[in-house]
Amino acid sequence: MNDLITLECPSCGGRTTFSNDAYQFVCEYCGNRHVFRLPMESPGSNQAHPPGDVEPQPQQKARPLRPRPREVTLEKSDGRLEISWRWFSWKFIPLAIFCVAWDSFLCFWYSMAIGMPGAPWIMIVFPIGHLAVGIGLTYYTLAGFFNRSNLLIDQGVFSVRHGPFPWWGEINVPVSQIDQFYCKEKRSSKDNSSTFQLSVILKDGRKKDLLSNLDTPEIGFYIEGQIENWLSIPDQPVRGEIPR
Repeated sequence: MNDLITLECPSCGGRTTFSNDAYQFVCEYCGNRHVFRLPMESPGSNQAHPPGDVEPQPQQKARPLRPRPREVTLEKSDGRLEISWRWFSWKFIPLAIFCVAWDSFLCFWYSMAIGMPGAPWIMIVFPIGHLAVGIGLTYYTLAGFFNRSNLLIDQGVFSVRHGPFPWWGEINVPVSQIDQFYCKEKRSSKDNSSTFQLSVILKDGRKKDLLSNLDTPEIGFYIEGQIENWLSIPDQPVRGEIPR
């Protein structure tokens, strides 16, 4: 029986035990894959060689998987990968306060306009634009507090779902159609602030946005690495992606 050795994962610090004739291991805590090289053997040694006794060939260096952000959960089982990202961040707190003030004023205004006998029509028509802004911003804020995005690979299909509040951007495609994932930056022209986005390129050339309004690129990098590692997709540079 082969001896067992224990190593500490350089990404998350988890301790993993595996056979000493293995040449790579996957951390059971963070999912990162690590490849290592055993010391060179002296001539005539009977130590096991890599599978197939193939001489190592120069190859493109794989990008290391990122540590898991706290907003993300990961579940793996036989043939199934599910990644869930919670939308909530502290930026939704001031938005919620603003929505309460904005919506309270609109409720007061319309209750006064409707309850006033002979109220001029302009009192009802004029705030319609403000009402639309209030409804849209309130819906976005509620989604920010409660929504999750679930990325699922199961039975050869890749799907993205958002909820419990319905949101655009849901997809359902066979994994055989996926070419590459990548992250890009979206900069606001108003205040020059940045958010980040995870997208996918399909083999027919189409691009689909999967996750938007990410506060940090690390969330996108982590999800991109986990999915490409699961599907054995070689990471290739994409025009416009965030350099790592």
